[in-house]
Amino acid sequence: MPGKHVRFASISTAYPATVPPLSYSAGSVPSSSGPRTPPSYPSGLPSSHHIPSYSQHKRSHSYPVPTRVHSLLAYSHHPVINYDVSLPTSTITTTHTGLSTTSFSEPAVYPPVSSLTINIPHHIWSISVHASFNGHYVTVNDVFTAVYQSLRKNVSSAEYHAIPSKKDAEKVRMAYETRYRRLRDRNAYQSEKQQGLKRVDFLTGHTHFMGLATSGGAWVLSLS
Repeated sequence: MPGKHVRFASISTAYPATVPPLSYSAGSVPSSSGPRTPPSYPSGLPSSHHIPSYSQHKRSHSYPVPTRVHSLLAYSHHPVINYDVSLPTSTITTTHTGLSTTSFSEPAVYPPVSSLTINIPHHIWSISVHASFNGHYVTVNDVFTAVYQSLRKNVSSAEYHAIPSKKDAEKVRMAYETRYRRLRDRNAYQSEKQQGLKRVDFLTGHTHFMGLATSGGAWVLSLS
């Protein structure tokens, strides 16, 4: 899979009453501890009081409880998927021997849903995922795609200046520089640099996918 785009075979939009071949699991989240970079650091990552607690999020009407998550997405200290969310989904690899690419077109959760919302701890932006592959239910690939695309959005000036300290601003700046400097192609390097800060930079390097679990009725993405 690495370095190759995944092509998904068409599948029936009618989901069977039984759980699909790959396992699904229901878990809870384990406890866990835009603009161009300006010439000077701002006084102020958004502070924690701007971040709504997961218990405050409305339970999505699009999925019932209990809900099970696809094994490719399930939280684990050793996830099946190896993915850096700052990179395109074509870079996804897996430790699952003999995994078929059609697994990525299976429902992300069971029972299947047409949409879901994902939160990242200490990250002010929620990620909305909608069924795009088949128009009926969110697939595993829809989740990975939505996470990547959401984190690629530019940061507004207001969001940037909401960073509470120079120390936090420096971490964001370093994440931004690391992101474009890793590109070897000169044109790609310049293009990425000129696009400025993105939401992914606010993760300050914690971009390794660890999986999804539920907390307070919301889906939470763990990263390391």
